[in-house]
Amino acid sequence: MNITKREKIIYELVSALLALIVAIMLIIELSFKLPYSTVYIFDIIDNIILIIFAIDYFFRLYIAKDKKKFFKENIIDLISIIPFNSIFQGFKILRISKLLKFTKLLKLVKLFRVFALLLRFKKYISKFIKTNNFHYVIYTTIFVLVLGTIGMHFIEGLSYGNALWWSFVTITTVGYGDISPSTTFGRILASILMIVGIGFLSMLTGTISTFFLNKKTNTSYKSEIIDNIKSKLDNFDELSTDDINDICKILKSLKD
Repeated sequence: MNITKREKIIYELVSALLALIVAIMLIIELSFKLPYSTVYIFDIIDNIILIIFAIDYFFRLYIAKDKKKFFKENIIDLISIIPFNSIFQGFKILRISKLLKFTKLLKLVKLFRVFALLLRFKKYISKFIKTNNFHYVIYTTIFVLVLGTIGMHFIEGLSYGNALWWSFVTITTVGYGDISPSTTFGRILASILMIVGIGFLSMLTGTISTFFLNKKTNTSYKSEIIDNIKSKLDNFDELSTDDINDICKILKSLKD
């Protein structure tokens, strides 16, 4: 089945967006105590996305020439479409939720599903975070976030949960204002977190721009190489064995 480059990009973007929605919903569920109505809506959205990914998986399996190879290479995709929600809801109906610690176990399973979905895009995620050495910025931000949490715990006497919440909203420059430092060291810590947060957002914006710009440049570069190979293949009878081997090596490197 022939798929155009445009269709492939749209497919990858939609898949990444759906995985991101699932991840965001899980973060909200883990961070806040939500009313039943909100949890119910989240479950519906989660099930719809699950069905979409299931259809996608079985369609790719159907069109795959080597189904055994496809199955081995896409085990993570298969795990991500297992309807754990429905399975554990069945356990709950059977009144064995206490035995399985239903709520906590379900959240753990959802976390695993999100991890499995994100692994589908590990190649792109790896390329993205290495653009502009952005992974160092991520490491620094996490370090400062942890430092801010520990600092607020000892300096301001906050619990680790509240300290982490304060550090997170401060470093993201949201700053709800529900918790404010009252000591000089606490305010200095808040200033450091805000500066690091602004730097992180600036680097994130720049990295996104560079990532897509490099992708466009690489695409143009690949097109030039392929056009050059096509021109050589027009005179196939004149090519030596070494020329053919070189062309194979170049095509393989482009594919990788």
